[in-house]
Amino acid sequence: SLVISTPVTVVSGLAAGARRGILIKGGTYLEDARLLKAVALDKTGTITEGKPKLVQWHVWGAGDEAAAQQMAASLAGRSDHPVSKAIIQGLEVPGPEAENFKALPGRGVEGVVNGVRLVLGNHRLIHERGLCTPELEAELAIHEKQGRTVTLLADDSCVLALFAVADTIRETSKQAIVDLKALGVTSVMLTGDNTATAKAIAAQAGIDDARGDLLPEAKLDAIKEMQKRYGATGMTGDGIKRCS
Repeated sequence: SLVISTPVTVVSGLAAGARRGILIKGGTYLEDARLLKAVALDKTGTITEGKPKLVQWHVWGAGDEAAAQQMAASLAGRSDHPVSKAIIQGLEVPGPEAENFKALPGRGVEGVVNGVRLVLGNHRLIHERGLCTPELEAELAIHEKQGRTVTLLADDSCVLALFAVADTIRETSKQAIVDLKALGVTSVMLTGDNTATAKAIAAQAGIDDARGDLLPEAKLDAIKEMQKRYGATGMTGDGIKRCS
């Protein structure tokens, strides 16, 4: 009865999507896609390959390199974020078990390693904790303008080490953006990564509007703003859980 009552084109579309690993809830959702005026795109794993690699790291200040490696490995090893995985794979050293481990949404992770409370997180987290210095800001700017994601290891008083991770644009991303433009659909990047990195990656992909430093709730607000500005808006990626 489904085949009889549903237009053949819709059934064909659902089947074609399934063959490509795309699950569509039903014909209504497939048909509504033609109404889209804007698409918000997450960065990591959507525009980029989602397989970042650790390209550079060093201790900050007079810290001990081996100790910094082990402490970073302890925290990164407990996280499932792609950047954390890149750090742990790049360091290739085991770390002691981190206690009281906790994820800090949109910022990083924290835990206690060998009795020391540590955080492994992004620029936002370190800034919020008052640990940024002009010298650190200058180095972060260099990496961020190259499209790198920088993660910092710190204790309660200072930054201990810096880790620069780089991801690559998916081969299909540039053409996808071109195709969306041809359809009259505006593409906007929404990412929790810093704005400088977001703009660098967006430029490579051909996206004019890139918004960084966004927490999940801020991404939701951005979606609502796009709905008011453009009309029907879609979200691609795992940047937010729900948008109504």
